Amino acid sequence: MNKTDFLNNLNSLEQYLFNYSVEINYSNFVLAIILSTILGFVIKQTYIKCSNSLNDKEHFADIFIPLAVVTTLVITVIKFSLALSLGLVGALSIVRFRAAIKEPEELVYLFFIIGIGLANGANQYFIAIIATIITISILYVRKISSDKKKKSNITDSSTNIIQMQFNKNFKGSQDIIDEIKKLVKYLKLKSMSSEGGTTQYNFWFDIEKKKLGSLIKKIEKITAESENISIQLYSRSGIYE
Repeated sequence: MNKTDFLNNLNSLEQYLFNYSVEINYSNFVLAIILSTILGFVIKQTYIKCSNSLNDKEHFADIFIPLAVVTTLVITVIKFSLALSLGLVGALSIVRFRAAIKEPEELVYLFFIIGIGLANGANQYFIAIIATIITISILYVRKISSDKKKKSNITDSSTNIIQMQFNKNFKGSQDIIDEIKKLVKYLKLKSMSSEGGTTQYNFWFDIEKKKLGSLIKKIEKITAESENISIQLYSRSGIYE
């Protein structure tokens, strides 16, 4: 290969990389946008119903449909041009995403949405639909399994706390603890402190829903009979759920 041929090939490669025209099939593009919108909406409803996130789920899920559509748009445009792909890398190095992801589950759903957008942007509609169906099925099975596990219990283990405070004038603290223990599935000491004549116990506990009323009545009776006892119930996820 002489110098002239080399320069011609180099010029052709440059024209291909930087002046290659993007030809988009608009019917496929419209179909991809519509499918991304539908799948994004389905994923949004799944997230609201199946997520264990403690944040505002509806507010967070509002970005799912726009994110799916934007991802589809970006992939549709850049998949025909290496130059545009390189430009996207440069743009993303400038744009900084400041939204804090507090829970790993939120990140999983964001990747889910982006993956659907990528598949639709690459015209892999069947893959996008099948992947959505399989993933959503797994999420609902997990939700059903979790609900069955919690059906007979108030919450998962180590989420409920009973706090008992006894003044120094009260001598039957162990008897009170034994009475409470009879009504719960288990009672495990988490911490104990004694200061200024007051002893405080914090217990992890779990209880069947049908026995919750009996426990509350027992606590009301115990605290009503003596001013030297104080008992509180705490739950991380909501004891009355």
